[in-house]
Amino acid sequence: MSLYSLATSVVPDTSVGFTATVIIAGLGIVLATLAVLIIVFNIFGKLVSKTQGANMRKNKKSKTSLQATSELNIIPTPPPAVTPAPVAEGISGEVVAAISAAVYMMEGEGTVVTSIAPAAVRTQTPNPITRRNPWAFAAITENTRPF
Repeated sequence: MSLYSLATSVVPDTSVGFTATVIIAGLGIVLATLAVLIIVFNIFGKLVSKTQGANMRKNKKSKTSLQATSELNIIPTPPPAVTPAPVAEGISGEVVAAISAAVYMMEGEGTVVTSIAPAAVRTQTPNPITRRNPWAFAAITENTRPF
């Protein structure tokens, strides 16, 4: 046994007082670091809230000034009427008008709906694997979920 042991004069201190001191000092350092981190993040949060609040107040002021100037402007004329989009069998004119209005609201002026037709029926190819491995399914679910 003496072949593998080192002969040193350093003897570890295993007294209760030293052990308690090390534990208390370690816990104190960890808790003090956590307290400093909490304070720093609170300060950052308050700074960000103040800057966002200032930006929101500035945006409200600019919006009110824009509204005041836009009231003085003449209302622009609507875009010229385009020929109605071809309608597929079974779709009423009201549905076409609603879809066209939604597209106009989403895309803005200059948007033209070229056709409104029902979606093509998709043919489903049969899965060559009759039963998927549950681990493979879990991996696919994990890797393809939205952010």
